[in-house]
Amino acid sequence: MIKAMAFLFMTVLAASPARADIELSPLRQVLTNKNRIATFNLSNPSTRILDGRVTWVDLSATETGYTPADAQTRAVLSAAPYLTLAPAQFRLEPGARIEVTVRLKDGIRPPPGERRSHLLIETAAARTLIRKASSGLQADIAVGVSVPVLLRGRGRGSAVLSETKLLRDSEGMLLISAAIEPTGAYSTFGRLTAMFLPAAPGAKPEVLGVRDNVASYPDTPRRLIEIPLGFFSLGQGELTLRYDGGGEYAGRVFDERSFTITPPK
Repeated sequence: MIKAMAFLFMTVLAASPARADIELSPLRQVLTNKNRIATFNLSNPSTRILDGRVTWVDLSATETGYTPADAQTRAVLSAAPYLTLAPAQFRLEPGARIEVTVRLKDGIRPPPGERRSHLLIETAAARTLIRKASSGLQADIAVGVSVPVLLRGRGRGSAVLSETKLLRDSEGMLLISAAIEPTGAYSTFGRLTAMFLPAAPGAKPEVLGVRDNVASYPDTPRRLIEIPLGFFSLGQGELTLRYDGGGEYAGRVFDERSFTITPPK
């Protein structure tokens, strides 16, 4: 039997938990001078005892996700020096849950603009049997899950949609691709929705696809998003892509773009 050590680091980008061994919610928190405390719920849905720690990690945004921030970027990006968190370590029995609390330090006001660090939950390794063909691999796997914590001064984010394209996936199904470009010094957060209005008289708009928990950050010029539409072709009509705000931006529309679709003859 071959023994190996593996570490799996996952940044949460979707509403579902990253894996069944640990669950962390919500997916982000925003602290301001008025809202100085935020809490996260950490639970253990597995059948084993989880030992872990809570720390910070600084990640730079990229077009499609995150990458570890370098020292120069951390100096202007990191929110961690302004924050405290508790507990720093934990033990969770199967089915148990705890709260992780993040606070703005006493006497500290948020600096101008916006800073961001990622709350990182790391659990100790657990031996897991991975079967492959007729042989097996016994591995010790540690799990990490991270979510962004934003520290924001006065200001609100804004963004525009650009580079919208109608493409096909590997199976020939339509998908819509777009870039979200932040237009200021603050991040945005919300939902991207693709809708289609058929050209037939009296037709109503149809929702073809949705991407939740879509963020743009000022440390990258754009975020690329794809939404599968689930069709091989669309009839004549109007395709609309809309970026609606969520969380603290609920009720706001950041941008909307519409395109006339004419089937090939």
